[in-house]
Amino acid sequence: MDVEFIDRGCSGIAGPFGIARSNFRKSLRIGYQLRTRLKDTDIDAGMTECLSCRMQMEQGIPKRTLHPVEYLAMAAGINPTLRAL
Repeated sequence: MDVEFIDRGCSGIAGPFGIARSNFRKSLRIGYQLRTRLKDTDIDAGMTECLSCRMQMEQGIPKRTLHPVEYLAMAAGINPTLRAL
């Protein structure tokens, strides 16, 4: 596995800020650069420990974003269903 730190800002959700109807589009604009990089073909999946960031990172992108522990479980063979990204 190759890991790349995508230094393109945050996902933009900021907890309840991005979930609020009045801020949703703004939160998508904030996270645009990160999601744009995730769409690139050399990226297979995202990773974050924050569940709300995970939702935002997967917004409009057909790739999954997993928790770091899920990657460890996958590598250890504990949860092989995660391999079906």
